[in-house]
Amino acid sequence: MSVSKQLIHLRNVKGISQEELSSLMNVTRQAMSKRETDQSLPDSEKIIRLSEIFGVTTDYLLKGKETDPMDIYLQHDSKAGTEMSAEVTEILDNVHQMSTAKRYLIGAALFFLALTLLIGIVFLIFH
Repeated sequence: MSVSKQLIHLRNVKGISQEELSSLMNVTRQAMSKRETDQSLPDSEKIIRLSEIFGVTTDYLLKGKETDPMDIYLQHDSKAGTEMSAEVTEILDNVHQMSTAKRYLIGAALFFLALTLLIGIVFLIFH
């Protein structure tokens, strides 16, 4: 969908007139009319302002859809994606195992510290 069609659609959904939108945009109604009839395109600042007014992203205004990060992923070869997924899974497994090992090491160190303190206290009391 073109920017002009997006503007018309969003304006109708929001229930505002061309004149109201032009007022919010600080442009003339004629300038807004030109944008809605593909006679001109809004500059980048106006695109950002339109996205704020309509509560949509600039991608939605310019492309007619939100950019999905999965679109980028799906553009690559599926075999490469599968290999990448396997690598990511392996890395996450390693991180989890490392975290478990660290917890055991910390627990063992605390146990031996507590045991040493207990032996020291007993030694001081009975000696």
